[in-house]
Amino acid sequence: MAFQTDVDQMREDLKYRNEKLDVEFKSWMDISAANKSAQGKIARHIAAIANYGGGRLYFGVDNDGNAQPASPEFDLAQYSPDVINNLLRTRLEPSLQCEVRRVELDGVTYPVVYIPPHGTTPICAKDENSYLHVYVRNVGPESTRVEKFQQWDILLRRCIRFRDIEAVQINEEDDLTRTQAMTKAITDSVTASILKTLAAGGAIFPGATAKAIDWPFIHRLAEATRQDFVAQIQSLEVGASDSDRQIAEIAENHAVMGYALLDENDDLVTLDRPQSLLRSVSDEMHEVASFGWHDFITLPNSSGPPRTRFWKVGDKELTGVEGMRVDQKQVYFGAFDYWRVFGNSVFVICKSYKEDSNRIRQKVEKPFLTSVLIFIRLHSLLAHAGLVMSKVERANKVAFFVDHHGLSDRGLGRSFDYGLRMHTHLTAGLDEHRYQVVIERDELEKDYFSVLKRLSVPLLEVWAGANFNPDEWYTREAINNLVHFLQKEGSSVRLLNAPPLLDDPTSAVATS
Repeated sequence: MAFQTDVDQMREDLKYRNEKLDVEFKSWMDISAANKSAQGKIARHIAAIANYGGGRLYFGVDNDGNAQPASPEFDLAQYSPDVINNLLRTRLEPSLQCEVRRVELDGVTYPVVYIPPHGTTPICAKDENSYLHVYVRNVGPESTRVEKFQQWDILLRRCIRFRDIEAVQINEEDDLTRTQAMTKAITDSVTASILKTLAAGGAIFPGATAKAIDWPFIHRLAEATRQDFVAQIQSLEVGASDSDRQIAEIAENHAVMGYALLDENDDLVTLDRPQSLLRSVSDEMHEVASFGWHDFITLPNSSGPPRTRFWKVGDKELTGVEGMRVDQKQVYFGAFDYWRVFGNSVFVICKSYKEDSNRIRQKVEKPFLTSVLIFIRLHSLLAHAGLVMSKVERANKVAFFVDHHGLSDRGLGRSFDYGLRMHTHLTAGLDEHRYQVVIERDELEKDYFSVLKRLSVPLLEVWAGANFNPDEWYTREAINNLVHFLQKEGSSVRLLNAPPLLDDPTSAVATS
């Protein structure tokens, strides 16, 4: 099958020149806090679409489905994820987190709000007088208050179904927790018995060399996840479009990254209730590393991922949680990912290169990665690890692993210039580049930037030479400028535990 891109989806939504029950069009408009009427309308439409089962809201499209030219009066920053979600936080109950993406159509960029379905209770929206009402989509389409029995019946039946799904997921997590606790108890008992025997024979003594981190086992889990990701890509029936051909190449061009939590003895930490942990961290990732999507994302109110899974890797049987598989994704946004979180706290995510999609769109011949997207990938990974670590008291260290495939002959582009401006004329010599970094808890909590630099420079050194020194380029000022640049572009991004270093950076693009 040929995958539908975000542009394809927008063209499909505009084709009939009319809104649908799951699609709402809005012209360029002022949705700032000062315009309470407009905010009330947007909140009402989003609540109604959520109560319908989810959908999309487009800005810059009139009621007849005509895509409007770019507006000099309304900057794209006015429709950033922060603006939209702050609006929803003040006007919806219970809260609803929406993804805000930008879709470029015929040279104009349009903000699109992707609205998830409601959960175990309907979504209520405040009107202009701050009174809460339940809204639904009606024929027209229009967003109106619930008034008829049939409307309540459909809505409440869906709420009951989501409650059943939630009960199943809770039972799965309880089973996983019991299995992990039993496995850990048995392992601890056997280990204690062996150590006691060895100590009696004089093999264990004060000052003995500490055990090493079990990197071979961690890498086996990462490789098992990568092989599954590659198999998922290879099983797809792709078409003949440029995007489909690029999708087929993902099997050779992707990154595998992740981390493992370690205790004071460098043993892997067993996670308690990993699904609950992931949901909690996913909510926080929206504030620090959301680029339309974020690492280890959990989808609210879904009968699908993440779900509890059992895997056999080598001779070991493991439990954990699996993210959305590639064949479950309905729209291709220029990149695919797939992740696993093992119960022993090994987090693995596989990602294709967004740069390859950009290269095809911009018709650039030579392959490349960019320093901006490298920052996005590694900051997303590190931010997730930092948030998880803050909730797992037994974690003393975090061991990162980064493995890039398909690097050969790639250049290193600046900013979002799609390979038109490069940091250096050098290209990557090897096809694969793997490294690992171990970080103490205190380091991550006290100096996030320095840890991010330690995690990033080993990859950037692939392109190191006379004209590009990664260690000198990766400064606090350059990264702070880059963060502000991404915020201006509409992303929700900030470094953990670090206030901005510049109040008014002006050279973000140039320093990237």
